[in-house]
Amino acid sequence: MVLPSLVDVVTVIVILLPGFISLVLFKWISIIERKISEFETVVWSLFLSLLIYMIFGAATGISDFDSIRNAILLPSTLFMVLSLSLILGLLPGGIVRYALRKQTVRGDCWDVCMNRADSTNNRWVIVYTENGLEYKGRLHVYGTEGEYRRELVIEEPKLIQRTSDGKVKYEIETGKEILFLQKDIRRIVFLGELREA
Repeated sequence: MVLPSLVDVVTVIVILLPGFISLVLFKWISIIERKISEFETVVWSLFLSLLIYMIFGAATGISDFDSIRNAILLPSTLFMVLSLSLILGLLPGGIVRYALRKQTVRGDCWDVCMNRADSTNNRWVIVYTENGLEYKGRLHVYGTEGEYRRELVIEEPKLIQRTSDGKVKYEIETGKEILFLQKDIRRIVFLGELREA
């Protein structure tokens, strides 16, 4: 078995690098946070690199792979290829971000929702628990990191009981505050300002 030479390794890196840069930029700009496997990363990088080298070849007249490989480390060629990879990452990423994913925000959903609730004075929530109960109250304290990260406390909690058709039957006061552990919470509805009828 013959090991690849240093030239072969550099060639593979040079082939994949422009596509990899485009892929990373596209994912970052369009806020696609899904993890992709190493195999998918290599395949997408190769596909985007081939597209970049096709555009490069059409622009410069260099059409065969050996000529591209020989010229790739020249500063002007390297600058053009890297510029194309930036454009191929930024332009589609921007289109996806601002045309298709306007409401998407970067980061953990818990942090984003809690920060939004924190920035307003109207922090009324309904917490649905894993055991099928429903509580309404004012968001008082929530965990942000460590082992208490996804826990919260609501003030003025009321247990909500509903009729079979979903209408509120009773709102039963259950004390001053109630703590919900991460394992207790199924979902949270943020109500904003609560208007009493």
